[in-house]
Amino acid sequence: MKAAVTYLLVFALAGCGAVEAVQTSKTFELLGLAPDEPCVVTRREGKRLAGSYLRQPVASEGSDVFFVTGKTSRKGLPRNLVFNDQTLRRIRPQEDGTLDGSRRSVATPIDGLGIAGQLPAAYTMTYRAERIDYDGPVVVGPSPTGFEIPTTGRVVYVGKVQLTLTTSPDAGAPVTTVKTADFTADIGYGSQQAQFTVDASAAGLPFEGVQWTRLGLCGTRVTSSGQGQVFFTQQDGSRQIPFQAGRAATPIRALLESSQFASADRPGPPDSFGGTFIIAGDVGTLSGVFIATQPEREGNTDPL
Repeated sequence: MKAAVTYLLVFALAGCGAVEAVQTSKTFELLGLAPDEPCVVTRREGKRLAGSYLRQPVASEGSDVFFVTGKTSRKGLPRNLVFNDQTLRRIRPQEDGTLDGSRRSVATPIDGLGIAGQLPAAYTMTYRAERIDYDGPVVVGPSPTGFEIPTTGRVVYVGKVQLTLTTSPDAGAPVTTVKTADFTADIGYGSQQAQFTVDASAAGLPFEGVQWTRLGLCGTRVTSSGQGQVFFTQQDGSRQIPFQAGRAATPIRALLESSQFASADRPGPPDSFGGTFIIAGDVGTLSGVFIATQPEREGNTDPL
């Protein structure tokens, strides 16, 4: 186990930078990774919504994590959302707190994440595209502009994450467990790197936490990059490759997409953070949706 942990780097290519050499390597084929997305900072930042969606087909397995944009209504809630295959328009709040829109879209708030009726917010979003029904968690909030993102120092966010663990036993149907845990996101503006840690010690899951290091910054986004590493941590402090089965290296697919959200007092640095992630292997899948509504600690200048 120790040797496997030492040399297996779990790459998650949904961030910034050129990774053509990795994409053409045998390692890339082995791990089944998603193609890299270019880091493009647009002028529309600061005037739109930003966020992340973990899209899952209702009738089959599989998932994608991708960046989301959109516009707000006069009530400060999403009016439309732009996914990579569809634009959902005319999204309106209902009396029960859900949001209904085009393409059979319904957004149901996720309890315990964010502040009710305010952005940033986390929803379970369902919609239809190309005759396929999708659902999954989405996090959206107001996007800051590029110049509002600090270029030095660090910020630490602490918030709640909803975890969904699905395991596939040798015999029988898959077992799904949904739990809420705590997370910490440590963002280094000077190094342009971040780390994401989940404390699941009180969640009753078969691991104590998740440690995801060397995440990359892309403008207002924090994403998994070609050099990211992710491990499950155990009670004794050891780190294990997610869904490790035996001593052999276990191929997994690990993607994280998140955004820093603008503060109400602008211009100024972001004051909230949230997104989605998925870690998938042959014997199990862990997905998460998370929000922190204010920084836990600002101005930390220690190296990340």
